[in-house]
Amino acid sequence: MSLHNKYALVTGGSSGMGLEYVRLLAAKGYNVIIVALFQHETDAVAAEMAGLHPDLDFLSIGIDLSTVDAPRKVFDAVSEQRPGAVVEVLVNNAGMLHPMHFRNMDPGKISSIIMVHNHATAMLCRLFLPAMLERHRGYILNISSLAAWFPFPFLTTYASTKSFTKVFTRALRTECQKTGVNVCAVYFGAVDTPLLGLPPKYSRLARHLGIMIRPEKAARLALGMMFRGRSGRIPGLVNKIGRLAAPLIRPWIFGPVERRVTRRWNLK
Repeated sequence: MSLHNKYALVTGGSSGMGLEYVRLLAAKGYNVIIVALFQHETDAVAAEMAGLHPDLDFLSIGIDLSTVDAPRKVFDAVSEQRPGAVVEVLVNNAGMLHPMHFRNMDPGKISSIIMVHNHATAMLCRLFLPAMLERHRGYILNISSLAAWFPFPFLTTYASTKSFTKVFTRALRTECQKTGVNVCAVYFGAVDTPLLGLPPKYSRLARHLGIMIRPEKAARLALGMMFRGRSGRIPGLVNKIGRLAAPLIRPWIFGPVERRVTRRWNLK
């Protein structure tokens, strides 16, 4: 059982980069609330982490964050099951990716990605932020993307929702200045997780070129930035160059790329 009541809450914490956040935060001595879609997966992570850190507490919450009342249910579950918990760290990491032309995307998928990336992120901040402000201490990390600066075809909803995360986080950080609460975002180009699902040879090539990084490195960089009080970070030289070039890129430039990728990956 934990010897203190400091908790970190991680959404999408059962796999990929979210799992790395759980591992790193536990290594820093935080009890961790693991939130993800499937209860059996969050239970498995909680059991694994409890075996590695028997002095810490791991709360498992399986819930679909694409539903309108999911953030309130997460907040209520924490309040009821861990009434003394002090949620000092909130990592809004849960994400979805449906690469296809918007005109062919299922309306349910459009709604889901907006709800997970935008609604859940905003509402979890709204629910957990007041207590952080009262304590004059807290950390909020929202996961945006390099895609927030680019009008990517076949990633229309992903890029758009990550743009919301970018602007929302910057505005919330400004509101929280001088309060002791650090709000920040991280803008990854590509992270080698199941979300992308690239074949191994393409993953290796992307990592070699500096376009893609491993999830453990991504999570370590993001948390390091957050605990240092920085506002945001774009890991990788190639990604930094891309961000600087973004204002110069016009939508028509993506046309040939879009057609080639559509043919290659059958993203219809």
